[in-house]
Amino acid sequence: GRARTLHAMTSWPVRPGRARARGIVAALLLLTATGCAGGGPAPAPLPGTQALLRSELYFGRLKPDGSVVTDAEWRTFVAEQVVPRFPDGFTVLDALGQYRGRDGRIIAEPTKVLLIVHGPDARPRASVQELRDVYRQLFQQESVLLIENPAHAGF
Repeated sequence: GRARTLHAMTSWPVRPGRARARGIVAALLLLTATGCAGGGPAPAPLPGTQALLRSELYFGRLKPDGSVVTDAEWRTFVAEQVVPRFPDGFTVLDALGQYRGRDGRIIAEPTKVLLIVHGPDARPRASVQELRDVYRQLFQQESVLLIENPAHAGF
């Protein structure tokens, strides 16, 4: 029954009594991952912080012709496009990204992650979208991933 199914899905040896414990642990992990376990109210912001947005932009560096957006091209993009829109600051991280292209192929590529913490008003959000659009056009990209989350931050 259940123990046989669990054993077939894992490489763990199933011993009497352990299958039920693993099922409980799996259920707790699922609840925790989905935010249902211990789902009390969010903690109060720390003194000196304010409600902001955290925008993460993922810029793939492979061009359609197989070349890579060079470090010099990236620095120029940052100087000409990012700094004027976010002069108060941002962070750039190097990463390796992987995604499925529109043609179905799996593509791994060097990536730059741009992290910006900004106010929730329309102007900075429009600036984030402008960065995505300009980069796609300049470097013939299919997309620029944006992840946006509420945040509390203090400087």
